[in-house]
Amino acid sequence: MKFNHSRLTPFLLAGFMATTGVHNALALEAEDVATRLKDVFAQQQAELSYDSARLDGDDVVLEGVTVRGNEAEEDFPLGTLTLQDVSERQDGSFLVGTLAIDDLEHQEEDITITLADMVVSDLILPAEGAEDPFGGVARYGRMEIAQFDVQGKDGSIASASNIYASTETSEEDLTMDASGGVEAFSLNLGSLVEEGKGAAMLKELGYEEISGSAVMEGTWHASDGRLTLSQYEMTVDDAGALTVELDLAGYTPEFIRSLEELAQQDGGDGDMQGMAMMGLMQQLTFHGAAIGFTDDSLAGKVLDYMADQQGGSSADIIAQAKAAIPPQLTPFVGADLAGNIAQAVSAFLENPDNIQISARPESPLPFVMLVGAAMASPEMLVQQIGLTVEANQ
Repeated sequence: MKFNHSRLTPFLLAGFMATTGVHNALALEAEDVATRLKDVFAQQQAELSYDSARLDGDDVVLEGVTVRGNEAEEDFPLGTLTLQDVSERQDGSFLVGTLAIDDLEHQEEDITITLADMVVSDLILPAEGAEDPFGGVARYGRMEIAQFDVQGKDGSIASASNIYASTETSEEDLTMDASGGVEAFSLNLGSLVEEGKGAAMLKELGYEEISGSAVMEGTWHASDGRLTLSQYEMTVDDAGALTVELDLAGYTPEFIRSLEELAQQDGGDGDMQGMAMMGLMQQLTFHGAAIGFTDDSLAGKVLDYMADQQGGSSADIIAQAKAAIPPQLTPFVGADLAGNIAQAVSAFLENPDNIQISARPESPLPFVMLVGAAMASPEMLVQQIGLTVEANQ
């Protein structure tokens, strides 16, 4: 989906203002704020539209607001948006004291989506991207959504309560610290997987409906594009917790803009777009990553299910996994690492506690080198990135 952020309209309005007085000067300022808000939504791969924009004291009121995701087929109506306590900062950006959205409901065929009490405080609408040191990336003090629900014809599909996110920005060293999470969520997997072996397995394991929570923390340095996801943890009740860490560099404002421009291209030559993407990826440098799982009964349930399907025991499944891993992985990672992986997986299955896969190179690696190593020799790649698998640490 393409967005047209033409500056022609403000210039035309400026000429019209000269003949109609102060009232339209205020309307021009409201349109300017609204255009900046559209830019912020575009950064999130969404198109914001509105029927009119006006000033009400220090507030900007947008009427007939709709938003559409990049892949969506229909607009989601937001109604009236009021940007409260809007002020212009010295760098040309706008500071919005509070952006609040009341209860919303959207019906699409058999799906009903509702959102309750969304509030964004201290929202910054950046100046032109070329002038903004953060490249137009949205910045705000805190965002909260009290409740989000997706209902199908047979009941709830997904829900989340107390969604929150906070950012703290330093314009001196161009860093942004972010944190957030979901206090509680639920997902009806049974409504998404209704037939076949997957549905039968979910029912047998007792995971037709799951619930849990999530938290995350990260830091972004706009100057060199260093992006660190220090914590991402999603906990599923009576199953376990998935954790993810990521550390890379080169994710600069210029990289983000180029990525957005590429994503907004409709159709075109797939090979050319692939080459363009590879060119962008060369700007990134890999510092490390890790993915882990801490068990809370999921492993035991899966082992029992697989054993029941094969007419054996959990010990049989563990023995099969331990024997099968080395010959299957050795051609790709080498005999030593394959053996270590087999030992770690076996230790975890015998006494499910935690397991983690880590990639921590001795020195940062350009992504282009990783791609080259993967094509030439997977074993060379795992050595370069320092791949390890550990259990019950």
